[in-house]
Amino acid sequence: MSVPKARTLDLARRIMAQVEREGLKRGAKLTENRLSELLGVSRSPVRAALSVLETRGVVRSEPNVGYFLALDADGEAFRDRAIPESGEERIYRDLVRARFANLAPEQIAVADVMRRYEVDRAAANRVLARMAEEGVVERGPGRFYRFGPVLNDANAYHESYEFRLLIEPAAVAAPGFQPDPRAFARLRARHEEMLAGAVDTAPVAELFAVDADFHETVAECCGNRFLRQAIQQQTRLRRLSEYENYGDRVRLADSCREHLEILDAIEAGDYERAAARLTDHIATSRRIRPDFNKVRALAHRRLTRV
Repeated sequence: MSVPKARTLDLARRIMAQVEREGLKRGAKLTENRLSELLGVSRSPVRAALSVLETRGVVRSEPNVGYFLALDADGEAFRDRAIPESGEERIYRDLVRARFANLAPEQIAVADVMRRYEVDRAAANRVLARMAEEGVVERGPGRFYRFGPVLNDANAYHESYEFRLLIEPAAVAAPGFQPDPRAFARLRARHEEMLAGAVDTAPVAELFAVDADFHETVAECCGNRFLRQAIQQQTRLRRLSEYENYGDRVRLADSCREHLEILDAIEAGDYERAAARLTDHIATSRRIRPDFNKVRALAHRRLTRV
């Protein structure tokens, strides 16, 4: 049996994350069409990712019927079957972190990746091709790739939040916005758990995951696939830039309360108020920006630690 590609494994993880966000139970049907639309990919890679999940016992297939969840998404067995990170994914993550810490140049070539990580040309090409596909780099002149914006300075940070202020409230106010009661109930439970004390003790990366889950779940309720994909790309950019490691817990608690207010408005059918509260929420986060010199110094120290 051939080894799955890194992007297939990553998509399998994204499917598991989607299933967990929705709180699906054993026996729930997973349709290729819906997953491809939610995750912004075609049906063929979704099918390949589902096949990987079947080998791990996460899903089961029935001939001529489709795939079904084999485990409760909120159970220990489901979490135990999480797919470990591959070598190429570690290279991808390390390259972005290095760029974030100004330890990688704006332009990078396949040969640079080969030397830096001691991998063959095929592996280096796959890493850079995936980074290009996900908008992290773009093809430059010759054999070079150029990094896109990384949220490691005030200008990039400001531009990202300006963009989010345009698209996220628009997604809530867009025709076809359809709340997902089950997903919202799960979001509410997670946020209430944070406010009950976990916000003071949980790793900041976990708190970031709760924040990202909120924004991505609201985006998934939008009937406009382009708005949804743009919001997901911004969340991915924030995650890659690792702001989850440097957080103000007081602000994170306030953010949880703001998320709950937005959910209240959506569930009451007041989308105009929800969009206004979402605008306020993003604008507040924009004002409380990181100390970029400190963030870069910490990232630099971690990557150069012997």
